[in-house]
Amino acid sequence: MKKLRKVLTGLAMAVILTGFAVMSVSAQTDTTTLASGLSSGSINSTAAFTAGADSTVNGYVTAVAAVSLGANSLVTGNVNAGAAFTSGDSSKIQGSVSAKAAFTSGANSKIVGNVTAGADFASGANSIISGNVYVAGDITLGAGSKILGSVHSGSGVITYGAGAMVGRVN
Repeated sequence: MKKLRKVLTGLAMAVILTGFAVMSVSAQTDTTTLASGLSSGSINSTAAFTAGADSTVNGYVTAVAAVSLGANSLVTGNVNAGAAFTSGDSSKIQGSVSAKAAFTSGANSKIVGNVTAGADFASGANSIISGNVYVAGDITLGAGSKILGSVHSGSGVITYGAGAMVGRVN
């Protein structure tokens, strides 16, 4: 009985340690590029980060410099860029975006959370941001784009494309 208990305990520990190993593999450390069509876990970059078209990050993206997401890319968490943020057409972010510099989103892009930009903000045509937008500079909304929350422009300049709308201006 003691031998069986030791075997089962050893097996349980092996399963637990394997689980930890798998979790550490899913978090990508110091990654600067995710090729088109590939998937990754969370990204931590000590430089800029670029995701190719049709790529997926299952988690967050944190980069010391700029973050660029290709067309049809998906990030399931927050994005934190130490410089500018740019997303391609039809990209989706299921969290918030924080950029220390300018923010530019592609047409038909979607962001579920808030956006904070340290410079100017430009949304692509028909893009949707479900949260609030806090911008140090000017705000330019592409035709048909929607910000469901409020907008806060440090410069006080907000330019609306045809059919663009915001929930509230502060």
